[in-house]
Amino acid sequence: MEQTVNKVKLVKRRLISCLTVVGLALVVSLSSDSRAFAANEYAVFTLNSNFEELSRSKARMVYRGKAKSLQGKRIEISDWPEDSSERSEFYRYLLGKDIAQMNAYWASLSFSGKARPPKEIGDASVTALIHWLQEKPNRIGYAPLDALPQEAKILYVVSGEK
Repeated sequence: MEQTVNKVKLVKRRLISCLTVVGLALVVSLSSDSRAFAANEYAVFTLNSNFEELSRSKARMVYRGKAKSLQGKRIEISDWPEDSSERSEFYRYLLGKDIAQMNAYWASLSFSGKARPPKEIGDASVTALIHWLQEKPNRIGYAPLDALPQEAKILYVVSGEK
C-alpha cells in the first residue's frame, strides 16, 4: 500500500513539473517580441562525414525524437537556446510548430520516457554549436545555412519558402 502511495506521489510530482514547464513555455512564447528573422534556410548538419543525407521525412523524425539513430549509429541532437530566433524559425520551417508547441511536445515525450529533448546549447552561436559537435562524432545540429563552417556535412536543408 505504501509503495503504491509513493508511486502516485512520484507521478503527481512529474506531472506538476511537466505542466510547469509547459506553462512557462507558453508565457515566454506569448510575451516574446515578434522580431524580424534573418535566416531563410537552415541546414541540419554534422561534422561526421560518414552520415548520408536525410530525406525531409527522416529530418522531421530526428527533430521529433522518433529517430534515435542514423545508419546504425546512435545520435545526439542539439537545439539553440529557447529565446533564439534560430530555434523559432527552424521548428516553424521544418515541423510547422512554434516554440511553445515544441516545448509541450518534448515535455510529453520526456515525461512518458519515450525520448529526451535535444541538448540545448548554452550560447546562441555557431561557434558554441561546433564546439559541442566536435566532442562526439555522432552529434547533429542545425544552423543558418550561410553560417556553416567548411567541414560541415549537410544532411538536410530546410527553407522558409514553400
